[in-house]
Amino acid sequence: MATNATPAAAAAVSVKLPEFWKNDPEMWFAQAEAQFVLANVTKDETIFYHIVAKVDQTVICHISDLVSNPPQQDKYTAAKERLIARFALSPEARLERLLGSFDLGDMRPTHLLAKMQELATGLNVNDNLLKMLFLQRMPSHVRPVLAISDGTLSKLAEMGDKMVESPQSAAVTSPPGVNTQVEQLKEQLEVLSAEFRRLKHGSPNRLGRPRSRSTSRSGRASDICWYHRKYGQQAQRCKEPCNYSSKN
Repeated sequence: MATNATPAAAAAVSVKLPEFWKNDPEMWFAQAEAQFVLANVTKDETIFYHIVAKVDQTVICHISDLVSNPPQQDKYTAAKERLIARFALSPEARLERLLGSFDLGDMRPTHLLAKMQELATGLNVNDNLLKMLFLQRMPSHVRPVLAISDGTLSKLAEMGDKMVESPQSAAVTSPPGVNTQVEQLKEQLEVLSAEFRRLKHGSPNRLGRPRSRSTSRSGRASDICWYHRKYGQQAQRCKEPCNYSSKN
């Protein structure tokens, strides 16, 4: 089917600009210009009105005089320079932000590095300083490993991505006696669980004798440890205080 669309109309349809990026106007105009190149839009007036049609009220107010009374030439350049001047961070503001006003947050290390490199563009920041600032923003379990690793800053950031996505548990050496205490607690928990199940189902005393008799020869049940209540004379352990007595 033949189409009667003019080249200008076709270009208007093919140019789809994103919403204006107030936090990065230079990159927004770079993407817009890429769209114009792909659509073969070269006329200054056409490009200018594409920009005017896309920005919202909070942005267009900064070029209202250019919209009301467009210059005879370089309309687009005038709008671009005005908006970049109004919204782009100054070198001082970029340096301040680079030195400490933002951190890793929920970003990946490679994404953080890209933002830092963008902020550092045009500033007198060498690779060593940028590396130091980058490492300061890494999680505590990642920073020491990256600090002693060789490679470019980009490679370190990629390594940081892997470490953040799959953190390794640090090896912890238990103080003397801790493992023994843990085992004892596990045994006590097993004894209590068995006693709870016995009481819940109403099964008879596993030792085969009435409670009152055991209590009379060994003291009050509340004064006897779990091991002697459970195993009687066969108990291999005893937890103080315990008033159990093997005498009849």
